[in-house]
Amino acid sequence: MNRDHNFYKDPLEEERGGWPVWLKWGLITGVLQIAFIAVQYIIDPALMIAWWNSLLSIGLLVALMVGAALEHRREEGGGWMNYGTSVWVMLRVCMLGTLLNVAFMWVLYNVIDKGLDEHMKEITLEQVEQMLEKFDVPSEQIEEQLEAIEERDFSQTPRALATSWMILVIVGLFLALIASAFTRKNEPLFMDDSAQDHE
Repeated sequence: MNRDHNFYKDPLEEERGGWPVWLKWGLITGVLQIAFIAVQYIIDPALMIAWWNSLLSIGLLVALMVGAALEHRREEGGGWMNYGTSVWVMLRVCMLGTLLNVAFMWVLYNVIDKGLDEHMKEITLEQVEQMLEKFDVPSEQIEEQLEAIEERDFSQTPRALATSWMILVIVGLFLALIASAFTRKNEPLFMDDSAQDHE
């Protein structure tokens, strides 16, 4: 079966048959991120602001974005995928996955546990105080830091969550720009007849 190979594939090209790869992986990303947060909340809400939490979340996001790009290359690109397409696939996965994540955070803070914002503030105050004392920070500076945290609003309002989502998308774009350098696979400029006939 002959296949028309183009050197450049439009990143907005419509996927053929079934669910688009980015949509499937975006939903998977959102569900896994929600499950990750839910498990932490059930075990101990303090885990949600642990220093390693962000690293694990980013690692999970990158792995899923790369998985989506590789599947798109294999299933939709016939084994080929240019840099722009890879970035666009990863970015859409990130946008959908993090949007579901942010929506769950709103439900968690405003429906499931309406006092969670104050609880998270107390946890933060305790952790910061312990850390500063560990580094022998003068008591006056500790008080200033704690007062600043006290004044912070920990509630998850639509505006705060929208800001968080935009930041996550920007981070996702940055990660996609880097990861796409490894997932792209451009078609050769010239291909012999046997390569063109290979499906």
